[in-house]
Amino acid sequence: MTGRERILRIVRRAQWVVLPLLVVALAELLVRSTADRVPRWYAAADRLAADHALGALFVGSSRVQAAILPSAFLQALAERGQKTGIALNLGRGYSTDPEHYLGLRNLIAAHPAALRGVTVFAEAPGGYAYDTRWDVTAWAIEPQPWLLVDLMRLRDLPRFWRQSGLGFETRVHLTVRVLLRRLALFNRRERVREQWLDDILPTVAARRIPVFPPPPRVGDDLQGPMLTSIRTDPQALAVARELARGLGEQMSAFQAPVREWRGTIPEAMARLVRDAGGRLVFFEPPQSDVFMKGYRTAVRREDAAEFARQAREWGACVVRPAFGYTDDDLPDLWHLRPERVAEYTRAVALTWLDTCGPTSPSS
Repeated sequence: MTGRERILRIVRRAQWVVLPLLVVALAELLVRSTADRVPRWYAAADRLAADHALGALFVGSSRVQAAILPSAFLQALAERGQKTGIALNLGRGYSTDPEHYLGLRNLIAAHPAALRGVTVFAEAPGGYAYDTRWDVTAWAIEPQPWLLVDLMRLRDLPRFWRQSGLGFETRVHLTVRVLLRRLALFNRRERVREQWLDDILPTVAARRIPVFPPPPRVGDDLQGPMLTSIRTDPQALAVARELARGLGEQMSAFQAPVREWRGTIPEAMARLVRDAGGRLVFFEPPQSDVFMKGYRTAVRREDAAEFARQAREWGACVVRPAFGYTDDDLPDLWHLRPERVAEYTRAVALTWLDTCGPTSPSS
């Protein structure tokens, strides 16, 4: 066999490796330039903290995401002559207390100066937080476990395997994604499915030219209810209302006292924020009557009173804004109607300023 024949043989064999790698590399570049072009959620907050001081962060579930308008919060403060850094709504559907703790931890570690003096507002339905704990609370919710991936660090993996409260397959899945998260083609497949499989490819298959909307700005998804994925079609509303009624009945029936807060994630979050030079504020989100029935009992009223005392010991406070509403303002019985969001946000801001804000007597 001549030297030229050997070279051709090597080339023919190498193409089965080189060509697939080239396809993967091109796909990776495509995903990074489209679906992964603009960071979201805590990654977006991280990008913003590099250039701006963060004054107020709202964390919690989709209730928070749907109910808080950062621009209205800043406007209410400005009317009182108060200035602060930028305000961000980090509420997210299917998010958990462990995820928000990890996200805040990462922000504080990466940008301590930008978060010095920050006020973190955490949801407290009925006037008290969820008594979540690292060893019994699932770190992620099964419908969207990938929210956890960008928040974990390699040092978190041992504890994640011991205490995450997730099934074995989910833990393996998330561990692999943490290890390979720099590969956007793998780690951003939900975004790829959302943008390409659901929108672009069906358009191309219909022989139409796809229209690429302008990319969002960093932080657009942290400005409140404008970009939520909460469905409002009749079928989705019916399902959500039925789920709310069922859960509300369970909450009314289950009335075990919630009085032990040592070792909880809210306690750890209060310490984390306090050590960073900030303050944690628990605020009550709007809730439909199917949920509020479970909070109006004597047991739950005492729970709320005990939590308020505990929050003060942590250096935190509880804000219960004066905001009148009915179930008509929560069409799915979960989330506040967009038309009333600015009004509710203003009530949160003013109640905070009057009770435990920077100029209040109790601050």
